[in-house]
Amino acid sequence: MGHFGKWFGRRHGHHESIHHDRQAPAGYPPSLALQGCPSCRQGNAAHARFCQHCGISLQPPRCGQCGQQAAPGARFCGQCGAGLG
Repeated sequence: MGHFGKWFGRRHGHHESIHHDRQAPAGYPPSLALQGCPSCRQGNAAHARFCQHCGISLQPPRCGQCGQQAAPGARFCGQCGAGLG
């Protein structure tokens, strides 16, 4: 590992991801899979349709022009280029 890892806190030999320490929200079993909110980045149950912290929809948006399912967080449709609103 070079100087970059030392400057930014990575210790030699540790290849841990920042997501490994993500905990289940209060009231959920620790073994329950989580999905991150694209807006507030808080953890939510994998089956949740809306973020329990900020209320944003966790379902991928669909393009109003062509109906294509957009990637989470996308601002424009990858199929036709229309704005996703």
